[in-house]
Amino acid sequence: MKSVRPVLLAAAPALLGLVPAVREVLLYDRTAILQGEWWRLWTGHWMHFTASHLTWNLLVLAGAGWWLERVQPGSLLRYLAVAAPMLGVSFLAGAPGMGTYGGLSGLATGVVVLLALAQLGRDRAARAWWLGLLALVALKLALDAAQPAPLFASFGAQVVRVSTFAHVMGAITAVGFFLSRRLGWRDELRRPAAAHAQ
Repeated sequence: MKSVRPVLLAAAPALLGLVPAVREVLLYDRTAILQGEWWRLWTGHWMHFTASHLTWNLLVLAGAGWWLERVQPGSLLRYLAVAAPMLGVSFLAGAPGMGTYGGLSGLATGVVVLLALAQLGRDRAARAWWLGLLALVALKLALDAAQPAPLFASFGAQVVRVSTFAHVMGAITAVGFFLSRRLGWRDELRRPAAAHAQ
């Protein structure tokens, strides 16, 4: 049950993203951000254009997030808190043509990568399976780059392109988050035990 709570906490704001009035205020909008609406760097990820868009993103985030929480409790919300604004800033710096963005797919990609990396070091017997999952993520990124139309989600009459850049940056932030946590844990292990006064 403990591993379900963080997933629910991470997913709940996404439901607001289907309300058009809320979406207009919270969607990643480059022009609005450059005019001072900095919260959009974080909130844009939770905004979605259709129920199908939200459903596919939540399926991936909830499944991988639940598993990640069972393996490394606390990692899901920490990753989302760090990665969401980092992705937003990367859009500003590296994708000047991206006027608007909405959806959890970049973060969900990162959670899948983070889960696979965590499991690689934990479950040696299933190492080939987790390497295969990382290969599937790479294949999905290649498909996104080759075909900008959504692979799964439906957007009706709206013209929406898949942001390969967001997915790649999600994977990169997951690798960075994983490595920083690994280095932090090693530093903790190297520190001498504190002396206790009697």
